[in-house]
Amino acid sequence: MSKDALLTEGARESALREPNRSALSSHGLNSQGLNWLRSDRWLWLLAIAGTLLRLALIFGTRHHDRFYDELDYDNIGLAVSQGLGFKNFTYYTAYRAPGQLVFVGIIYAVFGHHPLIVEIAEALLLAVLPFVCARVGRALGLGPLLANLGATLATFHPALTYASTTLYPTVLTTVALTVGVWFCWQAMQRNRMGLAIWAGIALGIAGSATTTFAPLALLAAIVIAWKRRFKIAVLVLVVGMAPALAWMIRNEIVLHDFAIATNGGYNLQLGANDEATPRSGNWVELTPDWTKGEVYLDREEAQEAKAWIHAHRARYAELVMLRAIAVFDSAGKPKTEGLHSGRLAQIAAWSLLPVMIFGVIGLVVYRRHALTWLTLAALGLVILSSAATIAKPRFRFPCDPLLCVFAIGGVARIKGIKPYTE
Repeated sequence: MSKDALLTEGARESALREPNRSALSSHGLNSQGLNWLRSDRWLWLLAIAGTLLRLALIFGTRHHDRFYDELDYDNIGLAVSQGLGFKNFTYYTAYRAPGQLVFVGIIYAVFGHHPLIVEIAEALLLAVLPFVCARVGRALGLGPLLANLGATLATFHPALTYASTTLYPTVLTTVALTVGVWFCWQAMQRNRMGLAIWAGIALGIAGSATTTFAPLALLAAIVIAWKRRFKIAVLVLVVGMAPALAWMIRNEIVLHDFAIATNGGYNLQLGANDEATPRSGNWVELTPDWTKGEVYLDREEAQEAKAWIHAHRARYAELVMLRAIAVFDSAGKPKTEGLHSGRLAQIAAWSLLPVMIFGVIGLVVYRRHALTWLTLAALGLVILSSAATIAKPRFRFPCDPLLCVFAIGGVARIKGIKPYTE
């Protein structure tokens, strides 16, 4: 063979090898990227990136006007920080749940009257979610990649990011509920009393921050007892229900009303009147006479609402059914204007609908798993409360990190991905 022929053959072989080298190089990069996504380093990146995003939003909206409810949390939280108790201006109150008020009061006592510090603390609290959600995913049998993907959805949940710019109890409730469910699972698996106490504390905080979840420790204890962990169940029940019981005793002593809150009648009447619709929320204008006192007014409004329900049973039953479905609507009908009501906010809210759908599918797919029943207990309380009174998207948001993980699990099962084993 001539020298020219050899050179031509060599050039041909070299040309054939080049695509293989490129393919191997590309495969190596993809493999490295996937390894990164599977690792705990990805969770740390999520925690840092999510916190920076929330802090940017907080500082970008720091001059926005506060909502009416936020002013209550601010005023009562300030009174708590000054040792005046749960007092709104001149009168003692049980209209707002105590958990967020104590949280705000502690921060005000340490750093002074600065709502911005409360929002920064909330942004930092949410950094816990990627680590907990990834572990929930692994407990469901998801591989590291899919578990971390569920954690990613939870980290960049648009509504929770927005919630950190407010004084609403959404963030505190979300973190406490998610951590509490995880500790319940760990306590069951390991049969550890210490973990049961932490589970009770977390669920107790969730219930004291948002009274909708006050019975959650009881429901969690039932799930745990069903798995024959009776001592664990008792500890979760006693520790988890203690804050709600203490708050009710306080209300009996101070307000002569052994109740978890004094807003039940108002909320019931908002959802039981001629103008109520499945998504009317606060659009119905009530004109309560606050001079009567919040306890008397709460009972009066409850009686009026029950009388309307008795006279319009079919209509109320229809509202109950439709509001139960509306729980999964993340857009709602905002009455106020702001960042939460803009076009971008609406797009972000509707983007959550597939997550909710697949989250429900995931709950069905993993129906035999204890984590499913713990999550269903929390979600069921939201559905029952919203169906009976009014449905607002933010009522469901504390359950969303867990639903994000179940959504990934639901998609994985639909795609035929088998449970991961080490």
